[in-house]
Parts: sequence; structure tokens; C-alpha cells
Amino acid sequence: MKQLFNLIRQHRFYTAICVIGTAVTVAFVMVVVMVYDFRTANVAPETRRSRTMYHDGTLLMRNDGTSRMGYQGLGPMAFHALYDSLPGVDRLTWHGGLWKAVCALPASSDRRSVFLRPVAADWFDYFRYDFVAGRPFTRAEYDAARAAFEVAGDEFRSFRNRDDGVLRRFVVISESLARQLFGSADRAVGSDFLMDFQPVRAVGVVRDVSPIFQTAYADVWEPFPLTNEDGAYLNIGTGGLGGYHYPVFSLDPGAQPAIIRAEVERRVEQLNSQGLEFVLKDPRLYTHIQYTFFRDADIDARLVYALLLLILFVVPAVGISGLVHAQMQSRLPEIAIRKAYGASNTDIIGRLFGESLLTTLLGGLLGYVLSCLLVVAGSLWLFGTGGIGEGHILVGIDLLLRPWMFLSMLAACLVFNALSTLVPACMAVRRSISYTLVGGE
Repeated sequence: MKQLFNLIRQHRFYTAICVIGTAVTVAFVMVVVMVYDFRTANVAPETRRSRTMYHDGTLLMRNDGTSRMGYQGLGPMAFHALYDSLPGVDRLTWHGGLWKAVCALPASSDRRSVFLRPVAADWFDYFRYDFVAGRPFTRAEYDAARAAFEVAGDEFRSFRNRDDGVLRRFVVISESLARQLFGSADRAVGSDFLMDFQPVRAVGVVRDVSPIFQTAYADVWEPFPLTNEDGAYLNIGTGGLGGYHYPVFSLDPGAQPAIIRAEVERRVEQLNSQGLEFVLKDPRLYTHIQYTFFRDADIDARLVYALLLLILFVVPAVGISGLVHAQMQSRLPEIAIRKAYGASNTDIIGRLFGESLLTTLLGGLLGYVLSCLLVVAGSLWLFGTGGIGEGHILVGIDLLLRPWMFLSMLAACLVFNALSTLVPACMAVRRSISYTLVGGE
């Protein structure tokens, strides 16, 4: 080891260039790995990603092909017809999409724009949220909140909170919203505030969820209201086919997404054969990777990322390899003497590889730190989701400092070191001993 450090001191310029080149390469490689990993790994609250499928809308139209309404969520009748007792499904929940809302404290003019997600009763069982205070809404609170609206009967809105003096809406909010409104999560639990100018009560506070988690993310979660199920115009006007149900479900071990799609499409055809005024077409069912990358495009995200990583490795490795080759020329006499004393080519290559590995690992650690800084600083660009959560994409330490990330960094260093070192080392050990010792190259 002492000899190794002495060698590094003798070739400080070469070492510095290799460390910097390795650091930059590993940084960009790790950024790509992190982006893919953050989007696909089974990480709380979305701990079922590898087995999850999403129903992201179905084409809705009249039976004669007219009055196309585009891709809509499912109404209650269609939801139960397509997903009740669906074979191969381990667990199923649903949500009503993500909506912009305005919240404020009573008698306060300080209004805040938030993202609201109506969810099913078992939403907090399906996803693993970290409750820092309070709890999810109970079944009684869920049922009460579902029935909290009544027909408004005016020209400005279709529904309003029931005006009977009884608070019926119970919600779960994020930790940052709790601090903004009440100063702390503990003070938020049991406190009332206004959501779209209607009173609600916070029963639980969860640790902030990053918009990286596209389905689990929100600022406020409320029970899926009956107005979105039975009273919505889209539902009533289409006989229960159109609505706001967006199913999310995990597959049984061994279940295949293609079989699930085939069964849902069979049920769609069966539903359409009943002679209804409206019909459904083309249910959009995605695995998590399909839902996250290149949705509706016939592109394999894993292949795209693999090719990108290959390019990021090979191109810099070729440049560093040239530098290593130049440095090897100055060590040819040393290599020739070692061979003269009986060292095999394998021994010499192994030594050269080990010497290079130290600088590569140093560059890898520096590159890992740089990649974390790039991901945090460029989170809006790397993870931006069309304005959802814009301005506060959270990339926590729990995502950045995981064992898998360190193992990925070490693997990247080994691969990069092998690509940049082995070829020059092999060329160096093949030189003739006598030719090298007399000054030939």
C-alpha cells in the first residue's frame, strides 16, 4: 500500500486527471441510475411498484361511435363490472385524480394552493405513508365525508357542503401544509380549516410525499365523495360508465400483466354487448414502468436506459484509456524488469488494475457526491411532472443514501476501471523484455 501511494505521488498530474475524469463519468452515470431507480424502486410510500398496474382512463363514446368524450375515468357501474373479483389481482384501491384546491384558516385572507386527491377507504392500507401525527380517517369518518355534499341548485356550482351545522369532511394533510397552517403537525390534528371555502377537519398528518411518487403524492387526501361516484354529471349522463374512478392494483405473484389486460378487455366487450347508449373502448392499463416512462409509446424504458449507460461508460473510458496508455509507456522498463524476475502477465496486469482501482474509487466517491448534488439541484428538470409539485420536488436523504446506490457506484467504478485500464495494461505486458530494456518501445 505504501508503494501504491508513492506511485500516486510520482504521477500526481496523471492521478488528478484520472480522478476528475472518473468523477465526472460516475456522476452522470449515477444521475441516470438515480432517476430510473427513484421512479421504479419499491420505496415507501409506493412499496408495490414492481407489481402495480394502473388504469389511466378508457375511451368513452356513444354506441354509434359519435359523441366521443375522450379518455375518462370509470363510473361506479363500469368500475365494478371491470374490477370486481378480477383474477390475478392481489389488492386493489382507487383514487379520483389530482385536483387543484385552495385552503386557508377561517377568517384568514392567506390562501394557499394545494393538490387534493380523493381516495378510497383502503388507500392508506395500500400505500405506506409515514404518519407523524394523528391517523387515517376511520370508516365512519370516511362514510360521513363521502356524504358531505348536497345539490347546490345555483348557477355557480353543482354541489356544496351540507348546511346543517355538522362538520362532515375529514382529511389527511401533509406535514408541510400542517406547519404552514397551524405551526406544527400535532396542532393540526383535530383542527379545522377551509378547503375551497368549505370547512374540513384534519385527522392525520403524513410526512411530505415527493411528486416523484406520482400516484401517492398530494397535499391533502380526502374520502372519495359520492358526488364523484353517484352524483357526477359524467356518471349520470353515461349510465354509470364514465366517472372519476382510477384503479390502482397489485398483482399476485406470478400473474402476468398481459393476462390481466386480456381479461379487462374481455369484460369491456361483455359490458358493451348489453346494448347501452354509451360504450367503452381501449382501457389504458400500464405496469409501473410503462406508466412512468414513455406512456403510450412502444418503447422499452429499460433498453433506453441501458443504452444510455453504455454510452456514458464507453465514451469517457476510451479517453481515459488513451491517458492510461501514455502513462504506461513511462513504466515499460519497470514492467520489463518485473517480467525478467519471473512475474507473469496476469500478476502484472492485476497489479496495474489494482493501482488504477484506487484512483477510480476515489473518483467514484467524488462522483457520487457530485451526482447527489446534481439530482437535488436539478430535481425540477429531472423529475418535473407537468407542474405537479413544481417548486418543491423532494429528494430526501433516504432516497439518496441507500445501500443499493453505493453498490451501484462501486459497480460503476469496477466497470469503468476495467474498460479504461485492461487494454493498455495488456498492450504493455506484451512488449519484448529485451527490446524494452535497451530503450525500444
